[in-house]
Amino acid sequence: MQFDHQTIDDSPPCGRLFVCEPVDLVGDGLPDLIVGGMGSEDLPVLGDRTVPLVGRLFRRLENDLFWYENPGHGNHDGDDSWTRHTLSSASDLHALGATLGDVNGNGRLDLLVGQGFGGSDIYWFEQPDDPREKWPKHLIADDFSKYHDLAFGDVDNDGEPEVVGASQESETVFYYDVPDDPTRSPWPSDCLTVISRNTNVEGLAVADLDGDGDNELVAGTAIYRQVDGDPPDSVASGGDATLGDASDVSAEWTREHVVTGWDWTRVAVGDVDDDGEAELVFAEGDSPLLGEHMGRVGWFDPPDWEAHILREDLYCPHTVQLADFDGNGSLDVYVAEMGAGENNDTAQHVLFRNQGDGEFRETVVESGVPTHEGKTVDVDGNGRPDLLGKSYEPHAHVDAWYNRP
Repeated sequence: MQFDHQTIDDSPPCGRLFVCEPVDLVGDGLPDLIVGGMGSEDLPVLGDRTVPLVGRLFRRLENDLFWYENPGHGNHDGDDSWTRHTLSSASDLHALGATLGDVNGNGRLDLLVGQGFGGSDIYWFEQPDDPREKWPKHLIADDFSKYHDLAFGDVDNDGEPEVVGASQESETVFYYDVPDDPTRSPWPSDCLTVISRNTNVEGLAVADLDGDGDNELVAGTAIYRQVDGDPPDSVASGGDATLGDASDVSAEWTREHVVTGWDWTRVAVGDVDDDGEAELVFAEGDSPLLGEHMGRVGWFDPPDWEAHILREDLYCPHTVQLADFDGNGSLDVYVAEMGAGENNDTAQHVLFRNQGDGEFRETVVESGVPTHEGKTVDVDGNGRPDLLGKSYEPHAHVDAWYNRP
């Protein structure tokens, strides 16, 4: 296998990039790419010295949300450059957690963004008829702080999607029901449901894990399930379905720990051992930067969540994606290291190629291009999954990797 690397933008208008959301905005069947972040910190000018005043001035020239238009099918002049458009001209948005969802039900995917590092707002940006025009910004709420992850899905199984979030500074997992008028700012307070408190996690997924037709919520390395009818005795006062002593969990929910001792995990859901059941794949996306050991990647097999470790020596594998990259009918695991200034020259993209029956063969796809929160999508429409991604810091860039036979 071969992956051809293309630098989409080696000088994006924002430092510290977080948002990476592929979506077809122009309707040509190919994914465009929304990117954003929190902007630069103090601007270095002489070696390791910084000048805060200059840094703040430079920061005001930045743009926290923008998107790239895919070159498209009909490009006959050989130009494969992506066109950058402004989504929001704000330089103080502090975009961290993000997801896509049709908030107002008009058939177009909107962008939801939560602030980070001291910020308390969650916004949704309404996609206009022409995505090249300004996207109206609507405040959802400001109840918590630092939203590392957002998701949009039917987490309470009422037939309607909700805005699901994990707030790290407030240590809360929660969701908002979408009101009848989502352009109302902020949303009514009764839209909020708190699932768990005193819970500081990364990684969210809303999925039907057991095939019973109801969705579960994966937050960090725990699974939250709604209680059907009266709560069982072990959780009647907010207990834990596994440990039985977690009073921070709402009485309407149970929590099952898949694994403990894993830090700052990214999560992916899929049938990686071809047994017809969904497995969970975790990657310690901020280890060792925020932890005490190197980052691990592994998949966990229900119902007992048996652990299968793929690697345990990675530096901040903040990208974990599942797709059939080699076309053999089984899901592969794609992992990329973040870099964060520590291993920029050696950061790896590793593809664990599924050989069937839970066996994987490791292939290094790329080295020296640190990538944060990359997403798998068919970029060029040839039917093979590719990858779109971007750096975190200190050197901002936006990239594509094309999966060639």
